[in-house]
Amino acid sequence: MFWFIYLATSFSLSLFFSRASKKHYSEIFFLTFVTLITPAQIDITNIDYAPSLFTFFFNIVLEQNFSLRPLRTLVITIPLCVAVIFIIRAFKRKFF
Repeated sequence: MFWFIYLATSFSLSLFFSRASKKHYSEIFFLTFVTLITPAQIDITNIDYAPSLFTFFFNIVLEQNFSLRPLRTLVITIPLCVAVIFIIRAFKRKFF
């Protein structure tokens, strides 16, 4: 139930942020949605997952533990998202 609510909220926030630009609406939506839903392990010993951005901020603010470990998954997913966006743009220019 928690993940459904979180996905719906992430979708809504992505729509809200993407409406700022009419020219790059889909790119901003895709990047913000993927950034918000990228999971990371909460702890090394557990197999539980949580959203990586919120895990990072939780560790900094509440636990006062500055570690970039939760952001490792974003280092992988954000360049992949940008690559997918460029591939889709190139495909649209070539065929449409």
